[in-house]
Amino acid sequence: MKNLLKNSGIGLGIGCTIYTISGAIFTTGMIQKSILLVIIMGLLIGAFSTIHENQTLSLLTKCTIQFFSSYASFLVAAFLGAWFPFKLPIIFTASLLFVVIFFVIWSLFYLIEKRELAVINEKLSK
Repeated sequence: MKNLLKNSGIGLGIGCTIYTISGAIFTTGMIQKSILLVIIMGLLIGAFSTIHENQTLSLLTKCTIQFFSSYASFLVAAFLGAWFPFKLPIIFTASLLFVVIFFVIWSLFYLIEKRELAVINEKLSK
C-alpha cells in the first residue's frame, strides 16, 4: 500500500508536469498565461524551500519565511492570471485553501524527514 501511494504521487507529478509543459507550448492567450504563471509560481515556491538549508534559523522562522513568500507568489500569480475575482470573500476562501494545501504538504515532508532521521539515529546507535 505504501508503494502504491508513493508511486501514485510520483505519477501525479509526472502527469501534471506533462500537462503543464504541453499547455505552455500548445495553448495561447489567457490559458497559456495562466500555465506560465503556475510554472513561475512553482519555481518560486521551490526556491523558497531552500530556506530550510539555513542552519542558523529556527524551524518556525524558516517555515514562516517559506509560507509568506509562497503565499505572496500565489497571490501575485492569481492576480496577474485573473484566476479568481479579487473580492474579499473570494480572497479569503482562496487563501484558506492555500493554507490547508501548504500545511498538508509541509506536514507530509516533515513526517518523512522525521522518519528518515529516526532510521539514521537507530543505525547510529547500533
